[in-house]
Amino acid sequence: MKKIIAIIGFVAIFSACDVAQQLAGAYNMTQCKFAFNSISGLTVDGINLSNLNSVSSLNPLTLAKLVSAFTSSSGTLPLNFTLNLDVTNPNTQAALLNGLSYILEIDNIEMSQGVIQKQIEVAGNGQAALPLALGFDVKKLASGQSMESLKNLVFNFAGIGGNPSNVTFRLKPNFTIGGNTFSAPTYIPVSFTLNK
Repeated sequence: MKKIIAIIGFVAIFSACDVAQQLAGAYNMTQCKFAFNSISGLTVDGINLSNLNSVSSLNPLTLAKLVSAFTSSSGTLPLNFTLNLDVTNPNTQAALLNGLSYILEIDNIEMSQGVIQKQIEVAGNGQAALPLALGFDVKKLASGQSMESLKNLVFNFAGIGGNPSNVTFRLKPNFTIGGNTFSAPTYIPVSFTLNK
């Protein structure tokens, strides 16, 4: 009987310590600094536009596919990419993230929102990469915009556009503490300009 009580006591202490670590890690994540690093894996209607130097670096077949995608009457133009953020933890203890809610705005237009289930741990006084797979339908969300502005938006993501696009990625960290999921009270904005 004493062994059972000792085991139950050990489990209770271990659980309390685990919850305390989760709580500290969640708080530390809210103190982290988030910064834009890069965009990678960019595709438009399934066409890979990563690593372009200029529009003229597109081969004729890819250019023809892009023109067809932009002028298609299908009404869709899916743009998918990975947004790479740097997360810097100014605390001496680790920061923990179990997921996040987000809102993506480009030139003050909401392009996408959702929830991403992704775990990350940033060591105390450390930095970590946070790659986030995102996407939206350019034609649907930018309806009423000229074809030129749609092309500029897509090419800005590729780093070869003509006019800059101002991007704000708002994230709200989610944490799991004692088996329950909680969200930070406010969104953390990460703002940057594409194709400065």
